Amino acid sequence: MTLDPQHDIETWMSTELPPRPYPGLRPFGKDEWPIFFGRETVVDEVIGRLIDQHMVSIHGSSGSGKSSLVRAGILPRLEQDHASSGLAWRTCVMVPGNAPLRRLAEALASLNDGVPGAESVLAVRRLLNRGNEAGPALSEMLRRGTTDHLCVLIDQFEELFTFARTNRDEALLFTEILVGLVEKPSDGLYAMLTMRSDYLGECARFPGLAEAVNRTQYLLPQMNQAALLRAIREPAELYQGNVSRELATRLIVETSGEQDALPLIQHGLLQLWQDKGHHKSLQNQDYFAAGGLGWLLSVHADRVMAVAAPPDQPTQQKWVESLFRALIDPKSEGDAVRRPQSFAELCAVTGAAPDKLRAIIDCFRAEGASFLRPYGAQPIDDDTEIDISHEALIRWWRKIAGPQDGWLYREFRDGLIWRSLLVAADSFKEDSTSVLAPTVTEEREQWLAGRNEAWCERYGGGWERVGALIKASREAEKKARDDAEAELRRARALAKAQSERADVAEAAAAGLVKEQFDRAEFWRSWAILAAAILGVAAAVALAVLVARFW
Repeated sequence: MTLDPQHDIETWMSTELPPRPYPGLRPFGKDEWPIFFGRETVVDEVIGRLIDQHMVSIHGSSGSGKSSLVRAGILPRLEQDHASSGLAWRTCVMVPGNAPLRRLAEALASLNDGVPGAESVLAVRRLLNRGNEAGPALSEMLRRGTTDHLCVLIDQFEELFTFARTNRDEALLFTEILVGLVEKPSDGLYAMLTMRSDYLGECARFPGLAEAVNRTQYLLPQMNQAALLRAIREPAELYQGNVSRELATRLIVETSGEQDALPLIQHGLLQLWQDKGHHKSLQNQDYFAAGGLGWLLSVHADRVMAVAAPPDQPTQQKWVESLFRALIDPKSEGDAVRRPQSFAELCAVTGAAPDKLRAIIDCFRAEGASFLRPYGAQPIDDDTEIDISHEALIRWWRKIAGPQDGWLYREFRDGLIWRSLLVAADSFKEDSTSVLAPTVTEEREQWLAGRNEAWCERYGGGWERVGALIKASREAEKKARDDAEAELRRARALAKAQSERADVAEAAAAGLVKEQFDRAEFWRSWAILAAAILGVAAAVALAVLVARFW
């Protein structure tokens, strides 16, 4: 295939504007370069380093604009500027995810085939197995001539460190390829990677990677006020609208020092722009009515959820909660990061049917919302990786970030509960009498009703072990209850017997008293009778005696 620089120039010159002047929460895409303003100097600096070093490692905090810089700034500039000079730059993008080498092979194969077939991906994948010697072979296979230059963006490189926890060998091979590009640069082959600065220390865990990153790193600086004003105001002007300088300044001041300044501003501007209707003049009063950037983001997410899971559909609302909880990874300090998951894994965790969950995800990834990726209408199959578009959503959507009842708090708390159950299950395994208290058993049974085996895998698994503990605890509780009821029955029988014996004794005592009373009455009667007889006899005797002497 031959190069056609003139065709490339015409393609770029005929590019249409994106549908909207602001991308919202997601990063800028490569086709949105016409609305990407404010980073021109940085773009020039990075391209200069890329050409000299063959690799640039761009790092910065979350929300600093790393992905947007490369996707909408550097890659389009390479393709545009060098096409006009007779050089050809072809670029591709990949994210490590849960299959870094396969994704790298697919991205590189797409440079020649657009949508690569299985054979071309496999051919590239074989070359990647050469590790730090892969560069020259890839250059020979993929380049179309001496003026052809290839550049791959490895976006969100920190995902490789998460992947390494389960497959260190593949992660090592991936880093060997990058180290080889720095130590043994290959003609026409270049790489850029973006990474959060707080993951820089992880590079030291891989041979040669720390040294390669040190030689190629570029810390993305903050945008100054002039650059921010351009990024806020100039896109609207391309669409025959405007953002007042007062509003732009207010947005800059209110987000000064804020971690999520850029995504919050872009999202807020998109919402204000869409709510404005045909009169695209954004003023201070429009922002005051909206309630602030964080509020705009949270309310927008609530609106999307109301469509995806109406208030009268509690089951669907539960699926939405489970979906986002599965996509966030709570950290010990109370913060959280994104946690990409395959669609099949999300179906298992949420318990939702694939068509139902796919419909929910489609609402949150639609153009104009872009809370989840992949964005737009890209097909979703079982292996498709679903991810939150930006961590700003985790920090600002009240349903996730609520301090006492937010989904992040619930997930962190539930993770602690599960780990405590695992500890109790281990104790039960060692000692069969070490079971849960009855009240705890009942609480944990109710709690487990909202969980499943797929969910618990992220916290150490052990579904069957915990189930055995709950069953044994319930049986122990039943046995204790049965024993208590039997003891109560025995106590009641004994009390009854004792009562009956007391009644008999009381009756016998009453009979004896009556007998003694009757006997006393008998003798008293006889005593009275005898006294009467004696009295009569005495009277008679006295009467006889008197009669004799008289």
